[in-house]
Amino acid sequence: MNAKEMEARLKALEKKVGILDDINEVKRLQRVYSYYVMHMMRDEIYDCFADRADVSLHWLEGTWKGKEGVKRYFGVGSDRPEPPPGFLHQVMPIAGVVDVSPDGKTAKGRWYSFGGVAVPDQKTGKTRPSIVGGLYEIDYIKEKGVWKFWKIDWIIPLSIKIPAESWTTVEDLGRAIANFNAPGADIPIEKGDPRFVSGYIFPFHFDHPVTGKPTSENRKNAKLLSNVKAAEKAVKKSFAAGSRAKVKAKPGVKEKAKSKAKK
Repeated sequence: MNAKEMEARLKALEKKVGILDDINEVKRLQRVYSYYVMHMMRDEIYDCFADRADVSLHWLEGTWKGKEGVKRYFGVGSDRPEPPPGFLHQVMPIAGVVDVSPDGKTAKGRWYSFGGVAVPDQKTGKTRPSIVGGLYEIDYIKEKGVWKFWKIDWIIPLSIKIPAESWTTVEDLGRAIANFNAPGADIPIEKGDPRFVSGYIFPFHFDHPVTGKPTSENRKNAKLLSNVKAAEKAVKKSFAAGSRAKVKAKPGVKEKAKSKAKK
């Protein structure tokens, strides 16, 4: 191999490495975004999107356009109440396929999104948990050397309802673990361990992938842990409300049942 051929090969390898780096950065953005959505960390979610008028969120309930549309959808800077302690949107991005454009400025990705969802109804307060399986088709764009979300489109072909009484709160899980006869831990579980408080955000070891700034979980956790009893009370009330929900019988069903019983 002569010097010219060696130079051409090095350039080709350099380009390939650049594409692989871009793919990794896009995948990292997608995964980190899902952690923020898990607890609806609005500011962190908002900062994942490009500063462009042609940004779009094509959700099932409609389409939101521009960075302003993202802000409006997620309630950034609004008087919308923070998600209650029982809120959970642990939908994991898996089987991602990412393709970077030849110029390295944009990319496309397809993902499965699978996991558990427990979102209290804003009007009734009832929580009816479910397991969902969705599909994402996403466009990403690089702004000033940083990958961001550009356009999101998604569907939910799978949704399985879970009875509210079958959902175990982290408080109940903590009590069960505390009663477990574990073989001599070097450091026993502490009373009031925050990991067993609904709404607690497990701290991140990394800063925001777009802004590079620390995220807000410490501030949110401090507020949550200042009144642990209130958090558990709110969760229990929410799930109890959901478990009491009954499907109304069709007219005449009870009468037919009574008639059969008499026979």
